[in-house]
Amino acid sequence: MSGVSKRDPDGGLRVGYILKMFPRLSETFILHEILELERQGVTVDVFSLMAPADGRFHGRLSELTLTAQNLVREKAEVVWDRVQQLPPELVPPMEKWQEAVSFLREHSIPKDLDMLLRALLITADARRKGIQHFHAHFATISTRFAAVVNILSGIPFSFTCHAKDIFRETVDRNLFRDLVERSAFAITVSEFNRNWIIERTPGLPADKLIRLYNGIDLGFFVPPDRAELPEIPHIVSVGRLVPKKGFDHLLNAFALARATGFEFTSTIIGDGEEESNLEAQRDELGLKDVVELTGGLAQEKVRKICSDSTMMALGCVPDSDGNMDALPTVLLEALALDLPIVTTTLTGNPEIVGDEGGILVPPADPSALADGLLVLWEKMKKGEQPPGAARARAERLFHLSTNVGTLRDHFQTSAQGA
Repeated sequence: MSGVSKRDPDGGLRVGYILKMFPRLSETFILHEILELERQGVTVDVFSLMAPADGRFHGRLSELTLTAQNLVREKAEVVWDRVQQLPPELVPPMEKWQEAVSFLREHSIPKDLDMLLRALLITADARRKGIQHFHAHFATISTRFAAVVNILSGIPFSFTCHAKDIFRETVDRNLFRDLVERSAFAITVSEFNRNWIIERTPGLPADKLIRLYNGIDLGFFVPPDRAELPEIPHIVSVGRLVPKKGFDHLLNAFALARATGFEFTSTIIGDGEEESNLEAQRDELGLKDVVELTGGLAQEKVRKICSDSTMMALGCVPDSDGNMDALPTVLLEALALDLPIVTTTLTGNPEIVGDEGGILVPPADPSALADGLLVLWEKMKKGEQPPGAARARAERLFHLSTNVGTLRDHFQTSAQGA
């Protein structure tokens, strides 16, 4: 709790991640990103604004050398007491407090006192540890915290925006623009996203908005030796059981394909609010004997099921509030496993699949999705979907080491300019 450290004691780059919740079963891309940063010599400190709510964790969590610090919301007087106990040299001058309050009030950010007090604790810890740059995922509460910490400390920050924080009709475009302006840089995960944001956010400094694909650990996702095709294909689909994933359309597509005489089995992996509805729909369509819903699984188990499958299917659609998938991680994992894909033309999916990865069909069209499954299976049987093509695309565009290396370079540049 003593003096202010100017940098990591080992002389390397030290980055703080501000996340809404860490770890989280559904956010494997964040875990892999941090793991790769550590492999590349970056010291990472994680500040989790909520305690983990799911007792299931990915096995790879044990590979992290960091310890995540939970800064959960408490009564204001409890947090204030902790702030008062901070050494004076770790506390920002009062004019910085006032600037932070002005930012919070300008954008009518809720729970502003809570955010200010917890940001003061993060600021003190950052100064003590010598954090040189902050990064957040999703342009929501975590990035707002990063902006407040930046105001209080002067430590630069960046953020990655994904989907719900971009596409929902409720997104505050003025606040989004301000966050980009205050950041050292902002990242989004597809070219579709970048164009969409620029078109809908007047005055946004486009030069600060960088397209950087999420990466996949190609050493973890290794294609199995598929010597020959099975007689009956196994179709896997993975994702949270929420409307935008389009699992209801996929089940309808399965029923339509089966009606043509197409034989298959399928595993749908994930849990969520639509689980009971999807189970009922599956049973009503007479698919219980060929479609298994497993619930949520750890990544190691998901990888095993995908490796043993014949193709990946995902029926992404727009949600009622405008939310959409941006760059589904499971499709990147499918590429890495050399697993051909059938998915929709929504958002960044065409950037994932390209000409080598499989078949694209219109969203919210079960008939087209069923046809896509049939066409891909025929292509595979005819040798027109060559083994290795999907994996080669993953190696070219979505290599975790390469893409995180680019992110690390941006962090380094920001830290040196601070």
